[in-house]
Amino acid sequence: MTKSPMLTITIVVITVICSLSLSNAGSPAVFILGDSLLDVGTNNFILKAIGKAKYPHYGIDFFNSTPSGRFSNGLNMADFIARVVFGNSVTSPPAYLSFFYGGVYSEKRLANAIDFSPRRRWRRPTNRLQPVSLVGRENPAIGANFASSGTAILDINSAVDQALPLSEQVAQVMYIHGNLSGTIGSWKTQVLFAKSPFFFGVGNNDVHFFALFRAKLNQEEYIDSLVQTYNYTLHTLYNLGVRKFGIIGVPYIGCSPLMRVTTLHGNCSDIANALARQLNEGIEHMLQDMMASLKGMIYSFGNTYDTLYDMYETPERFNLTNVRDACCGLGRFNAFTNCHPLAVVCKNRDEYLYWDVSHPSQYALQILSEAMAFGGLREARPINWARLVSL
Repeated sequence: MTKSPMLTITIVVITVICSLSLSNAGSPAVFILGDSLLDVGTNNFILKAIGKAKYPHYGIDFFNSTPSGRFSNGLNMADFIARVVFGNSVTSPPAYLSFFYGGVYSEKRLANAIDFSPRRRWRRPTNRLQPVSLVGRENPAIGANFASSGTAILDINSAVDQALPLSEQVAQVMYIHGNLSGTIGSWKTQVLFAKSPFFFGVGNNDVHFFALFRAKLNQEEYIDSLVQTYNYTLHTLYNLGVRKFGIIGVPYIGCSPLMRVTTLHGNCSDIANALARQLNEGIEHMLQDMMASLKGMIYSFGNTYDTLYDMYETPERFNLTNVRDACCGLGRFNAFTNCHPLAVVCKNRDEYLYWDVSHPSQYALQILSEAMAFGGLREARPINWARLVSL
């Protein structure tokens, strides 16, 4: 009897989960690659980078109301990922480029970031995300964050914002792998990489640029190039020893203030939403094929598209009162400019879906993260983030 592809995938998932569960479970560190949804200050260290969030009113709800490089009024998705892995008292691991002093690499700072010491103020993993508290201070989790605002799947798209290309982020991971192999040993490094989840959040800028500037390109060929590049990226890291992949899908981005302000009547961009949905389908198929063919590989695909769609179409379910305008900005939809010191800032930030022209508010990001971390198959599949990090 011929097995169906879905049955085969299910068997592979169960086999991988069981084999991992029999091992010494848990995530010793977390590594994060991607774009501005995950950037915790990388672009502050890149002189030519266009997208920077180091000025007020960014970080107005962060510790001491400090702009930290996060494109948010407070925490961003990287911070909520770290909380899923290590508990509610932590924030994202530090930006990889912060390990440098004046261009000189500091192995000591890397050793402190990749720290196996049990003397940390958290329990892990968490089973829910607590409301963000302003009491306390930033407490970076174990690992490293490579994300850069403006990064896209295709390096040519990353160049638009002078962001750190995805290929360069992967090269930085490879550098850390080599550095750790020479300091803590190759075996410990392999164990660290195999047991630590690697989270990816890219594709948003590829969709933005296509919808805004390149809609005349062949859409099918464009999607194929994105999926093939993504596939090559994940295979490169798998060959380096990575086994646990947390993938953040492209959200329902056609209705962001950035996309709406570019249309005559302020409508959503159907091109952007359709492309995001098609790209997500291609990425999911790619992940299924990878897991079926690569021993030990496990993933969780976070379906941000449907969750953000729900928040936009039925805001009352989430206690949102404004899903059209940016909380911080100027002009129509507060989307004529990005957030900056002279921009208008809303007072009821937890009632806004969007903080600036394209980034959800801290409140909205927590909802999205909770859905992917603890939700069912509609929110994350084949397992959710909490299950992924516990294996």
